[in-house]
Amino acid sequence: MSAASHSPRLPCLPYAGIRVVDMSQGIAGPSCGSLLARQGADVIKIEPPNGDWGRLMGRGENGLTAISIGTNAGKRALCVDASGPQGQALLRRLIDGADVLLDSFRPGVMASLGLGYEALAARNPGLVHLSITGYGSSGPYREKPGSDSVLQALSGMMAMNAGEDGAPRRIGMLMIDAASGVYAAQSVGAALVGRSVTGQGARVEVSLLEVAASLQTIPILDHYMGRGEPRVPVTVPSGTFATLDGFINVVTLRNEMFFRLGNAVGHPEWTTRKAWSTNEKRLKHAVAINAEIRAALATRETAYWVERLAAHDVLCAAVNGYEDFVEDEQVRHAGVFRWWQAGSDSGAPLPVAGVPGVPGGGELGRVPRHAEHSREVLRDWCIPEAEIEALLAQGVVQQAECTTAQHERV
Repeated sequence: MSAASHSPRLPCLPYAGIRVVDMSQGIAGPSCGSLLARQGADVIKIEPPNGDWGRLMGRGENGLTAISIGTNAGKRALCVDASGPQGQALLRRLIDGADVLLDSFRPGVMASLGLGYEALAARNPGLVHLSITGYGSSGPYREKPGSDSVLQALSGMMAMNAGEDGAPRRIGMLMIDAASGVYAAQSVGAALVGRSVTGQGARVEVSLLEVAASLQTIPILDHYMGRGEPRVPVTVPSGTFATLDGFINVVTLRNEMFFRLGNAVGHPEWTTRKAWSTNEKRLKHAVAINAEIRAALATRETAYWVERLAAHDVLCAAVNGYEDFVEDEQVRHAGVFRWWQAGSDSGAPLPVAGVPGVPGGGELGRVPRHAEHSREVLRDWCIPEAEIEALLAQGVVQQAECTTAQHERV
């Protein structure tokens, strides 16, 4: 199906010509939609009158929070009240013209709106319908709400990330939600490839539960291979050490790198110390090795050690804050971030990461405000002008009166 002409896409982008109706909220589903949009798809963000809850979480104004900016870049926003038959009928017409439908409701909600896969596929056989749920569409947890923090607890992730005191710790970002968006985008891509062969769409389900498991494949395997023994590091050294003015992370993957590390920190004798000659042996002496490294690195500044260890071809990096990371010379050279600004009067531009794998990271595209493009989208879906005005007058559709959010590179 042809994408609307409003937003020309570079012909090399893989999803050019694909139309996506994104009814999801929060992080997992919307971030999937943003990945598709930034790779060429025409993604319509459909929200209820009170908006996606991601617009209400954390800092921001006019619904432009870190969550809504980071997960909705590249989309257009349409507000539909689906609580009544007119709104539900409008959604069906939009989905009839779509290639992909995204939702993140609990099992059964879409069917209750008359938008279950079977009914939609009967009208649009090529539709790829992806649903993201907390625990899946069946089983004892089917009706339970899922969230990133809850899944970190249930899946062992908090226990895996325990502090030195043994207390479980949540990973300090919405890791499972973010990863679910990536898994979902991959699943949509696979389903579209399948459709290109068979001509048939598909029903695809991704759960936070499954993602939490898949994301932790290696530590879960390591736990069972260790028969419940305390975790050991994969290699020694592998850790973060204090310097005179900050912290540095140091890793050695091979024996030769460990010996080069010894020379760099003033311990050439490590090359002849048989008890430390292999990684297997070093695992048994991790405490002593780390103590010597800690003592050496504490004597000089981070910048000194980064330069010296790099000169000896030892894996290392300064422990940065976000501002240091964004301003890093390699990050700037690679153009990792795009700089986005919501108009000219809203303060400094904000960094938004590009899409890995897309040439140059891809364009950021527009970041929509709630209900910003309602009229525009309905026109592109060939809804008659008189009907659009009637839907607006009846409150089935809302159109925001706001200045279009802009983005720019600086």
